[in-house]
Amino acid sequence: PFLRRFQNQLMSAFYTKEEILNQLDNCTRDFTFPMLDNGYVYLGDTRLSAYRDERHWALIIEVLGYNVRAGNHDGLSDCLHCFGNCLKRPPGTANEDFLYVTSDGIESPTFDDVYGWYIRNEAKSIRIRQSTARLTLNAEQLKEKGIELVEAPQITGADLMRSLLPEYREQLLATEEELRERIPEDLPLILRLDEWNHPDLAADQLPSESKTFRMIADVLITGDASLYQPTEEPNTHWKNWLEGGTL
Repeated sequence: PFLRRFQNQLMSAFYTKEEILNQLDNCTRDFTFPMLDNGYVYLGDTRLSAYRDERHWALIIEVLGYNVRAGNHDGLSDCLHCFGNCLKRPPGTANEDFLYVTSDGIESPTFDDVYGWYIRNEAKSIRIRQSTARLTLNAEQLKEKGIELVEAPQITGADLMRSLLPEYREQLLATEEELRERIPEDLPLILRLDEWNHPDLAADQLPSESKTFRMIADVLITGDASLYQPTEEPNTHWKNWLEGGTL
């Protein structure tokens, strides 16, 4: 215990828990903190990466989603929400934080011509970055994966996105290089979460009121990842936020 306290003192930060939580709260008020039931975006998946040293901290929350108003492959993106005291721009999101990594397969265009939302029957594959992903989009196969069609019996962009999980999750999310473009290259990663309990922004819950983000702030200021000890069930799976995309 004494050695742990001594190590934590050496790693303790020149920034405070309040500074971190205040920034996240301010971004929430500015609508640049991730809302997982965003009315314009069907949720697919999430990932959180936390970085720190004694002087700098950064937090990147990825939200993979489908925006029906954008349509086609422009609707499917991984949005990076960036926070910290070492960013090259204001915290939150910017146009360059939307990563588009899918495109048509060789058989046919993926989406219909009219709405850019429904999947063509002829589409049997898509490209994800430099790889080809075979599509399994009949209702029975989707049901086996726990996916209920958004607009049955038609297959939509949201259904397509969810069908690619978990097999193609890593390709759909940001690469380490893409994450590092937004923060100092030498800032150490201290915590990465694939699921967590996320605040319900629509119910006016702020990050500072969330046990999850208070613990993450503790990890950042101390450098002790073991302080992240969740007691609440994770809720970042898309099935917990079915209002997303329905506006």
